[in-house]
Amino acid sequence: MKVLIFGPSGSGKTYTAHALQQLGINAFDDPDIEGLSNWYDRNGKIVTEPTTADEALNNHYSFLWSPEAMAEFIDKFSDIYIFGGSGNVGSVFHLFDRIYFLKIDPEVQRERLLSRTRPTPLMDSNDAGLVIWGGWFEDYARQLNIPFVDGSLTPQEIFGVISKP
Repeated sequence: MKVLIFGPSGSGKTYTAHALQQLGINAFDDPDIEGLSNWYDRNGKIVTEPTTADEALNNHYSFLWSPEAMAEFIDKFSDIYIFGGSGNVGSVFHLFDRIYFLKIDPEVQRERLLSRTRPTPLMDSNDAGLVIWGGWFEDYARQLNIPFVDGSLTPQEIFGVISKP
């Protein structure tokens, strides 16, 4: 079974993927997949990864996945769980048997984004405050009737939901 779990920044994608890896499950966070993603300018040219949210926003950069790279990667596994999100996440839906949206309460999300342990804190805020990457994902998932999973569950509980036959 090939499963995609997407959601906004701070929803727990990275944490859950890495916790499941520790349990021996084929779970991957999208940055762990070589060649999957790049930042692009508005003309479709690959650009250097921005170091701040302001740089990405002011330059109209987009974080996008390569559907070909995703297909090649997931074909190596019979069972795989991919956690992540991109501006073109829908372009890979056809590659997966199941798709879930990782939903997080806005207050919990805010706490997570402001955490000192956050790996990329400069990408989560700017002069205007918090930047919620992928905030549109929830509406998108709702429009497509994609099942929601509570992002406040433990990784094991999330796996229990997404691995049901």
